[in-house]
Amino acid sequence: MSAGGLEYAAGAGGLISLSLTLFRGCIQGFEIFQLAAHAGSEADNFRCKLEVEQYRLMQWAERIGLEEQPSERLNWTLVGDILKQMEALLLDTQALKKKYHLDLVPADSKALVSPVSSSVTSKTGFGKLLSKLRPDYPLASSRIIDESNGSIRKLKWAVFDRAKAANLISDIVHFNNSLHGLLDSVNQDFVKSALASLLRDIISRSNATSELEIIRQLLTSSHVAAPAAVASAASLKQIRLVLGLGPNLNSVEEPAQRAPPEGIKIKLIQLKPLLLQRESARCSPGGRELARYKAKPVVIEWKFIDKTREKELKTRVDQVAILLAHTHDTSFHSLHCIGFLPKDASYQPEDESSICYGLVFDLTISANIPTHIVPVIRPLSTLFLDARKPSLNERSAMALAIAETVLQLHTSGWLHKGIRSDNVLYFDTKDNMWEFGNANGPFLAGYEYARPTTAHTEAMPATAEHELYRHPRSQGLTRSNFRRSFDLFALGCVLLEIGLWSSLSDILQLVPSESSKTSTRGSGRVDWVHLQSAKTQLLQTEDLERRSDLAGIAFHAGKTFQTVILMCLYADDDDPLDEDISVQKDVVDLLRQLKF
Repeated sequence: MSAGGLEYAAGAGGLISLSLTLFRGCIQGFEIFQLAAHAGSEADNFRCKLEVEQYRLMQWAERIGLEEQPSERLNWTLVGDILKQMEALLLDTQALKKKYHLDLVPADSKALVSPVSSSVTSKTGFGKLLSKLRPDYPLASSRIIDESNGSIRKLKWAVFDRAKAANLISDIVHFNNSLHGLLDSVNQDFVKSALASLLRDIISRSNATSELEIIRQLLTSSHVAAPAAVASAASLKQIRLVLGLGPNLNSVEEPAQRAPPEGIKIKLIQLKPLLLQRESARCSPGGRELARYKAKPVVIEWKFIDKTREKELKTRVDQVAILLAHTHDTSFHSLHCIGFLPKDASYQPEDESSICYGLVFDLTISANIPTHIVPVIRPLSTLFLDARKPSLNERSAMALAIAETVLQLHTSGWLHKGIRSDNVLYFDTKDNMWEFGNANGPFLAGYEYARPTTAHTEAMPATAEHELYRHPRSQGLTRSNFRRSFDLFALGCVLLEIGLWSSLSDILQLVPSESSKTSTRGSGRVDWVHLQSAKTQLLQTEDLERRSDLAGIAFHAGKTFQTVILMCLYADDDDPLDEDISVQKDVVDLLRQLKF
């Protein structure tokens, strides 16, 4: 190496070493704030936002290999300048007091705290969830401090100004954004996706509306670049908690902990049967019909309730109506609910032991159907024999829309319980038709048995065709409580239909049953016992490539689509309250790769 090269290497090495020292100083500053004795809920919110920014800084350092193999392509002079300003911001207590009116004083002149012993206990609820999901994160912080000086002086808040604290957070965000802006586009996208995924996991596990509100604010601002869908999931989870549905089957949140999402009004709307125009005077269990409400086209989904459980299940109807009235984000592909129809003599069932309620969905909002148009409902189950066969790109987009909706539901703590192809809807109008490839849809419908994950289950009617989409463990007298993995199984069945562009009953007829060892395809009859047996056979092996009866999946839809189907069909968990959504996220991520 030439003298000039050695001089450059020595200079670059010095800048990297300096940047590493400054980075460690920043981490120490973050930890000092985390360990400071809190000054009420305002300080907790401040610390929660600091935890997010500390995590972002450590993610940045990990991507550039700061502590292992630092990237030589970075402008290390600029990196050092940014880190120096951030370190001064976090460690200069006099500047904090002067500029931000934040006064930290020693809690005890002799009190030194080991970061290893305090890294988790000092965290907010958000921080504890973060530490649980990423245990390497608090350990890395503790190691960095331990390598620096081994302990931290414990401080307490003497003065805490909410507005000034917000200004400090804003400045820290600015420096973090500047560091992330130095990454190449691939690493920037990776960090953004990783943070969005982490926040979604935290939403799924959080049972405090205050934490969810902070996450929602982070995601709806320019501070953290992440999909709006995650912010929407946080809002839906907040709504679930506001309804009083707590973290387990036997508890609810205290009213003081159930603040509604900022800017969102939660209101249950009871519609007036007199304003409803229907073609039929009767309704059927699980039935769906087109009608008009206040002269607008709507879809009604009927819910039959046993009179002996009216109080409990009417509450469930209320909860579902509120949920589906707040699914505004484009990642939630369901119809917009405008309210519910109360029990009324004009449409009560003939069975006197039941009461009928209806969920009403406005098509002018959901599907952009003009008021004067009368659309035609086209369930996915009716499209498989249609003359038009959708391309793989169109089928992938269809699969993604359904999977995104399931991810949103599961992140916010809800179960669908009725995922099947006749609950995936398109709408034909004169100008927009399935035949022409521009029908309005897909929309996931069929929420009559949907419930929060923490609510008691409600048995569903054992309709032979619908049973095909249900996990074997959710069937029979010894069935298990419904859980997220059962929804995933049903999603896998629908994706199997989309991949092969054939109904599930026709697909399963190709699978030999244990009794006959032959398929029933072409027999001219539907043997539901055989189809149930074939479904069980299908679950006994994950190696679909070796099954001649299902070998067409990869051929028709590709290896990635086949992988997604397998992930859904074989997802399982032993705990009905399991909050893990990793499979749902992976399914959506893989389908996004196929969309275009």
